[in-house]
Amino acid sequence: MSTTVSTTAAAPATTTTLTTTTTAAARSSAEFDELVAVGDAKMHLHCAGHGEHTVLLIAGFTSDRTAFGSVEAELSATSRVCSYDRFGTGTSDAPPAPQTFATQAHDLHELLAAAHEGGPYTVVGHSFGGDVAVTFTSLFPADVRGLLLLDASPVTWNAALCDVADDGSATAATFVAGCAMQSAPANNSEGLTGPATFAELAHITSLGAIPMIVDSAAHHGYEGLDPATESQLDEVWNDGQAHWASLSSDAQLVAVGQSGHQIQLDRPDLVIAQVAELNG
Repeated sequence: MSTTVSTTAAAPATTTTLTTTTTAAARSSAEFDELVAVGDAKMHLHCAGHGEHTVLLIAGFTSDRTAFGSVEAELSATSRVCSYDRFGTGTSDAPPAPQTFATQAHDLHELLAAAHEGGPYTVVGHSFGGDVAVTFTSLFPADVRGLLLLDASPVTWNAALCDVADDGSATAATFVAGCAMQSAPANNSEGLTGPATFAELAHITSLGAIPMIVDSAAHHGYEGLDPATESQLDEVWNDGQAHWASLSSDAQLVAVGQSGHQIQLDRPDLVIAQVAELNG
């Protein structure tokens, strides 16, 4: 799968290895739905299904595992599927300390090890969850067999978000509020600091030859913003998706038609087919 660009219409990095890799024969088929101790707090993990691979679902900023309800059941018919609530989301505890995508990736690694849900993983991340997925893959490459990014937030998105001026429109107000929410750990349930977190993410410059699909909604509308600002945001987003695809020598960049930001909700058929492709 070389780096390609396709369109669908209607229809510094480290290399730590996970030590609990599970063979296909030993992979559990029992449903797992528990709060698991991760450090000094507890995190909710749900796993179901059985197959040669484990599909790992990572939701977007402040979202919980239910964000993948449109695809989880069907995926679990052919694969082991795990979803979870990060600290500060769903039924998991509040974050015990300020978070970054790296700390969240390490927490996820510890969660899976504690629950004996080993790889190899096909990792699926939406929005900020895509950033966690990229970081997880960078940290634990030996345990990831494929990576699917669903409208993953670009490395430069926090800066672009905060550059939107308050022009009195409802959309601009949303951007201003989003910038404030991400500015300090106390301002959001996940305890993230946007500028530092995205600066850390920028140090990831290669994922080697990991099989990778980068999905981006073909159009992102920002109703109410002036055309120049809307154009600039589109450029930041599109450049960001191209950057994600550039991280792997085995990547596809897909412009997804008939979908907004929530690709797993708008195009579950596509997500299921792409997971199957990455599972091989």
